[in-house]
Amino acid sequence: MAYCNLPLSQKPSGFTLPELLVVLALFAILMTQLIPDLSAATQQNRLYAIANAFSQQLQLTRNTAIQRNQKISLCKSDSGTQCSTSTQWEAGWILFENLDGDGRVDSVDTILQRYNPLPHGITLRGVGNFKNRITYKPTGDSTSFSRLLFCDQNQLTGSQVIYISSTGRIRIAKDDDGDGIPEDGNGDNIESCET
Repeated sequence: MAYCNLPLSQKPSGFTLPELLVVLALFAILMTQLIPDLSAATQQNRLYAIANAFSQQLQLTRNTAIQRNQKISLCKSDSGTQCSTSTQWEAGWILFENLDGDGRVDSVDTILQRYNPLPHGITLRGVGNFKNRITYKPTGDSTSFSRLLFCDQNQLTGSQVIYISSTGRIRIAKDDDGDGIPEDGNGDNIESCET
C-alpha cells in the first residue's frame, strides 16, 4: 500500500485576487500623483534645452561679429529672407551681416544662417530692444541690456529667461527660490510670458 506524505494543511503560494487588486489600486494612486510631476519636469527640461540652444545661437552671433569685425544681427523672420515685425520669434529667425547697421536685411547684407520655427506651443518673447532683433557690434557688445523669455503653453512655471548684457554676455536665469519661475535681475519672479 502506498502512502502520501503531503501535509494536511498546505499554504498556497502566490497572491489572492483581493491582494492583487489592493496592490494595483495602490499603484494606480501613486502613478496619478507622480505623472503630473514628471510632465512638469519634462516641460522644464524641454524649455531649458530650447533656451540653451538659442543661447548658443546668440553666442555664435556674438563670435561672428567679433571675427568679421562688423555688426551681426539675429532677427525674427517667418520668410527666412527678411526680418519681420509682424510675427513672433517662434516663427523662426535669421542671422545676417548687418553691414549698414540698420537692423534690416538689405541688398548689401548677407544672410549667414536660417533657423526653423520653435515647436508648437513654445513662445519666445523679446523685451525692449530685443522685441524684433538682437545686434552685436564688432567689439562683441550688444546694442543694449535686455532679456528673452521662453514659455510652454504660455505658462510661467518652468519658463526660461535669457539675459543679454550690454557687454554681450549671455546668461540663462536661474530659479533661485525653487518655485519653478525664474527671477529677474532684482530677484523678483518674471510676471508674464508676454513681456
